[in-house]
Amino acid sequence: MEMVSYPAFFTPKEDEIQVDFPDLPEAFTQGKTMAEAMDFAKLGLAITINDKLGHFEPAPPASDLTTLRAKYPDRNVQLVTVDLDQY
Repeated sequence: MEMVSYPAFFTPKEDEIQVDFPDLPEAFTQGKTMAEAMDFAKLGLAITINDKLGHFEPAPPASDLTTLRAKYPDRNVQLVTVDLDQY
């Protein structure tokens, strides 16, 4: 089991919730509900990290969740955790 965790911004839009990772700009996604957005965020995180590792690139360090919440108090910042072995 290889668990990774990265913070992500969950931003409600007109008919979806957009998800952006400040440390992994290429791992963006969205969902219709918060549960769907989190599921897609896990998938996007796993694909992005596995792709980096597959190309012998280091995964960037994850930003501190508490620091991001303090810096962006009006944003919904959640920790996304995924087991890379499941993807």
